[in-house]
Amino acid sequence: MELGNKRNGAATYKRFFESKGYRHVSVDWNGEDGALKRDLRQPLNLGTFDMVSNIGTTEHVAGQEAVWRNVIEAMHIGSALVSTTPMPGQWSWHGEWYPTDAFYRSLAALNGLEIERLYVSGVEPRKMWFFRAIRRQAGTFQMPDARLIYRNR
Repeated sequence: MELGNKRNGAATYKRFFESKGYRHVSVDWNGEDGALKRDLRQPLNLGTFDMVSNIGTTEHVAGQEAVWRNVIEAMHIGSALVSTTPMPGQWSWHGEWYPTDAFYRSLAALNGLEIERLYVSGVEPRKMWFFRAIRRQAGTFQMPDARLIYRNR
C-alpha cells in the first residue's frame, strides 16, 4: 500500500509495481493516477499489506495520529514500512509535519517494529529521513509523543 500517488515524471509507482506483477494499492485525497480517493485522517480499513510506503506524504496530513495509525494498521507480522520524510529545518516550503529520528524510534518501539535502516539522505536544504522497518509483533497502535513531530509553520 502506498500513501499518496507517487509519480516520477510521467510514470507512477503504481504502474511500475503492477508491471512487475505486484498488487498495488495507493490512497490519496485526490484519487488521481489510479489511487483510491481517501482521506488519510480517516480509517482506511483496507486490510494488511506486505509493504506500506510513505514517500513524502505524511508531512501534508494534518491528522498525524490518524495517518500513522493507518500505516501501522495496514501492516501484518513481517510487513515492511518504508518512509521518507523531510527533516525538521529542511524543505521549509514543503509540508507542515516533520517527524524526527526520535519519532521514528518511538514509533518502532511502541508498535513492534524492528528498524532496519534510519538515516539521513540528501543535501541542504533538502535532507530527508529514510526509515525502513519490519513489523515483528502485533498489537494495538500507539502514537509516539506528538512533540517528536516538528511542526513547520
